[in-house]
Amino acid sequence: MATNPRLATRRRIPKLSENTEGRKGRYYAAYRDADGKCQRRRFSRDRKESEQEYRRWVIEHYDDAADIVIRDGSGFKGDSVQTLPHIANAFIKHDEGRVRPDGAARKKGTITLRVFDDNCRQVVSILDWAEKRYDDRLKSDAFSDLFTETDYEAMMMYFSKRLGASQVNKHRQRFWKIADFAKRRPFQARLSFGPNDVQQFGGVENNREREIPSVKMIQTILKAARERERVWIWLGIGLGFGNDDLARSCPVHFDKDSYDMKRGKTGFARYGTMWPMVWAHLEKYMKTNGGDKDDLLFRTRNGLPLVWVKAKTDDELRNGTTTREACKTPYKRSDSVWQAFRKLKTRAGMDDWPEGFYIWRHVGATSYAARDGVGLAAVRTFLGHGKSDAADQYMKNLSPNVKEVVEWVNRMLDSDDLDSWKEKEGA
Repeated sequence: MATNPRLATRRRIPKLSENTEGRKGRYYAAYRDADGKCQRRRFSRDRKESEQEYRRWVIEHYDDAADIVIRDGSGFKGDSVQTLPHIANAFIKHDEGRVRPDGAARKKGTITLRVFDDNCRQVVSILDWAEKRYDDRLKSDAFSDLFTETDYEAMMMYFSKRLGASQVNKHRQRFWKIADFAKRRPFQARLSFGPNDVQQFGGVENNREREIPSVKMIQTILKAARERERVWIWLGIGLGFGNDDLARSCPVHFDKDSYDMKRGKTGFARYGTMWPMVWAHLEKYMKTNGGDKDDLLFRTRNGLPLVWVKAKTDDELRNGTTTREACKTPYKRSDSVWQAFRKLKTRAGMDDWPEGFYIWRHVGATSYAARDGVGLAAVRTFLGHGKSDAADQYMKNLSPNVKEVVEWVNRMLDSDDLDSWKEKEGA
């Protein structure tokens, strides 16, 4: 009996069942095999797991009939193997296979779920633009016949007017990744032009000059902060922790003398000395909020990690989530650190200060680099970077106003007095 759901002629896309089947207790999708016989593809007993398995299965077996990314329900007409939506769907499927599990060691060629989500958003933006420009031709014309040099430049100018230089650059990179992927079999769709034949857009964005807070500003923020937020800030300043790092922090990563935790974004080892001020705040917080050594230190009020990315359900893809209207990206995300810090700035009367929570990582790296005997390798370890040039920016002379902040920060970090930061400026 044939078990492959792919048919010689296109059929409707099977739907995921609303309920589990009786005795098996699993969600399923009913389809007809190549011989026209009814079959069932069974998934998990858990609804969310089943939805993820189901989407992977549909992409794998019905990719020539289903527009997984655009999701307008119309399917493809004619020979679709060389169309942009079909190539983009296969590209996303290929990238999804490169996603490594949370906490897994970083390996060459793999990406995090968050990076995959960003990549999907860029692909969807490109398809959105193409859908508006080409209308029905998007699903009938081959990718190589569809895009001209003028079309490409029009698309990039559209992004340039709406996005920052960094995002424009990422969309440019994603387009040429799709174009390279399209050269593979079975697509074999090759554009008649290359990156050197068109105008250049995006490029490396110049680092914005960050607004380092004054001592008075730091004291104002700390005064307005709640206990948990104050711990976050000292972890940012003292250990260089960003939003994702806070979301993964567990008691096992810290003790009175040191800390040791890989950086989630890069997977590189990050460890060092535990500063007395950081430990004083952390120890106090763990006494009343700490659980088992492997439990997350910080969670949302609903018990979720502070930062997360999850696959959307079919209903959320069709009707939207509780906070967003329906859109075409297959994943949803939340960053409670960003949300909490925005509210903290409002309580502190500092709405006009443009920096987000990540500024504390920048302050911490600047202060650490200014300590005696600290070199580039140590700063890279502090930041969790490999051979990146990003750490180089901290190895430079400081302006007088930044030097004053750095000296105050390092003096505070060396103190084990929880409230020493309350001292009057210049005392």
